[in-house]
Amino acid sequence: MKKLLLCAMAAALVVPAMAGVTGLYNTGVDDNGIPLAADVADPHYTLFSPEGLTAYAITKHNAWVSPGSDAMWIGPTASSVTDAEGWYVYRLTFDIAVDPANVIINGKWATDNSGEIWLNGTETGVTRLGERGFEDLSDFTLLEGFASGENTLEFKVYNYPGTSGNPTGLLVTDLSVTIVPAPGAILLAGIGTS
Repeated sequence: MKKLLLCAMAAALVVPAMAGVTGLYNTGVDDNGIPLAADVADPHYTLFSPEGLTAYAITKHNAWVSPGSDAMWIGPTASSVTDAEGWYVYRLTFDIAVDPANVIINGKWATDNSGEIWLNGTETGVTRLGERGFEDLSDFTLLEGFASGENTLEFKVYNYPGTSGNPTGLLVTDLSVTIVPAPGAILLAGIGTS
């Protein structure tokens, strides 16, 4: 009976993770997490800078890592063409309805070329260095810097100069949220009843 109670309580602690953080999406997907067709504007990621550009789901460049089945690369032009040198800042806004101190976000990302992840206007220390950030996915974990209510993730991607065939892009995939239960909830679950 005690094990059954512990299992039920553990399951109850997992449910708030789904409802406690909303608005997290991989790049290039619709509201149901289905990859968009190429050349369709991403409904979740905005291209904040340079001003006036849109983040489009794009067909991956031949040199880029595959996005898998649950994401698409996004970029400032509807097709993989030569993009200007400079910073491209993609924003994703999401909400936290639980204690932000208990939130952990994990994911994987790739960039063409280098990149940084910022949370709520602050550097997280998560970077992709060098000009070949597009060849593989890199894991990231965000443990702090969250706020109650609206939060903003910024993926700052730097496109190195090139003469032709030099697109820029961002791929974010396998986003997941973990809500770490408060220590008191774990203690209560462990006490059980006899």
